[in-house]
Amino acid sequence: MAATKTTNTKVTANKATKKVDTKAKAVKTETKKVDAKNTEKKNQTITIQEVVAMYADAGIKCYNPECKGNYRIMGSKKGSSLNLQKTRYIIYSTDTDYEAVEAVKDKYQDLVLVKGGNAQDHSRPNKVEFSAVDTLKALLKIYATNPENQVVATK
Repeated sequence: MAATKTTNTKVTANKATKKVDTKAKAVKTETKKVDAKNTEKKNQTITIQEVVAMYADAGIKCYNPECKGNYRIMGSKKGSSLNLQKTRYIIYSTDTDYEAVEAVKDKYQDLVLVKGGNAQDHSRPNKVEFSAVDTLKALLKIYATNPENQVVATK
């Protein structure tokens, strides 16, 4: 009987060792995949401070530069506004700005226009959505043509 107990213990120990090795390999593989996805997302977005600098470069006045969060208004209190999200940009546009963007919508593949897409805000009822930084730069030039969004020179 003593010999039988020794044999069973060795078999049980070998099975436990095999299970631990298999689980350790699976965890390492999953960790590498997650790291690759996170680095891709970080390269796609810009910060709100960079957006404010882009406003200045385009000649657009930032109505609320000290505001916390990722939301900035162009020009005056009732001007169009930009909302920066992780993988996309949303501009809530006034009717005047929306018509200017609608004229060039075919030039940008990632541009999605929704007339009346912002029912919560009557000043900015339209929604312009996109994901590329190049599209943002081009659209800021269009928004800068509206005199209400431009930086006013002080006398």
